[in-house]
Amino acid sequence: MGFLDKLFGRKGAATPAAESAVDVQCPHAALTPRWDSAADMGKTELVSSYVCESCHESFSRDQGAGLVTAAADRLRVADDARRDERAAQ
Repeated sequence: MGFLDKLFGRKGAATPAAESAVDVQCPHAALTPRWDSAADMGKTELVSSYVCESCHESFSRDQGAGLVTAAADRLRVADDARRDERAAQ
């Protein structure tokens, strides 16, 4: 029995709840572009790959561009829904 258990009068140690293994997929919403040379930095047409900041997975230029577009579309839809909700109030 630990110090805090004694202090607060707890009889037994708390049993940890059974954690279920939930497989959560990363939405890859925070992608960082990578370039082959410093001279190419900032030029979107010269991006060589993308890296997800959340899960650190690497994507090719085409895959990354598609994920960036999908994330922008999700954000646009969410923003439109929020505007519609405010307009209805």
